[in-house]
Amino acid sequence: CNFLIREIIAMKITNSLICGLFLILSILSIQVNAKISELLTVGVGWTKPPYVIESENSGFEIELIKAIFIRMGYQLSFVYVPFGRSHYLLDQNKLDFAMTLSPKLLKNKNQLSDPYITYKNVAISLKGRGIVVSSISDLTRYSIVGFQNSNIILGQEYNKAVNSSPFYLELPDQKKQVEMLLKGRVDMVVMDINIFNYLSKGLLGKNHLNNVDVHNLFPKNDYRLGFRNKILKIKFNTALKKFKQSEQYKILVNSYEFIQ
Repeated sequence: CNFLIREIIAMKITNSLICGLFLILSILSIQVNAKISELLTVGVGWTKPPYVIESENSGFEIELIKAIFIRMGYQLSFVYVPFGRSHYLLDQNKLDFAMTLSPKLLKNKNQLSDPYITYKNVAISLKGRGIVVSSISDLTRYSIVGFQNSNIILGQEYNKAVNSSPFYLELPDQKKQVEMLLKGRVDMVVMDINIFNYLSKGLLGKNHLNNVDVHNLFPKNDYRLGFRNKILKIKFNTALKKFKQSEQYKILVNSYEFIQ
């Protein structure tokens, strides 16, 4: 009888341990799945291929950010807004973070991540137009269409020059910049060289760089993410460094034919 009682007690203890173990594993599983499925809302400027292709949620910049945050255990929901709008939405806490931000656009610099991407902005004119530009101040002589907020991002000297230009306009849709240049409606456009290359191929079905003069007037521009949450920013900076040392990053970079 005592033996039977001891067996029953042992079975109850074993069952309790098993139930406890299953409970712990279930809690851990829920926590892991919750982290993986956690959704972050991301502000993105309008389409600017090859960096951002809105219709496909793709492009180098989108794929880069996706890859890093997947490693961090997050999913992303992209909200496409005009380039100058992202930092306003971030300030109003309507985004978890925003892409392609410059320190010149965001008031609170502590929100900004380490640089994650670099754009090469240039001035571009059609060959045969007799346009000679050796400095930013020379832009005062020509009609120009820049990308949105370029008068802020490219510095005071550029802002002063374009304010004296006979015609100056900034457009959020960079395809229209390329169209205006190729149709001869403006003397010059100011934009990233890889965006121009990609869009001009799309419009003409061929590389158009042989038909234009590229004026290298500006230093390269580093862009950062702007975060609402400081801890998430720190986690991203760590993940960014690790990802840029990975084979996956090398493959991603090599899949795009960027002009350096």
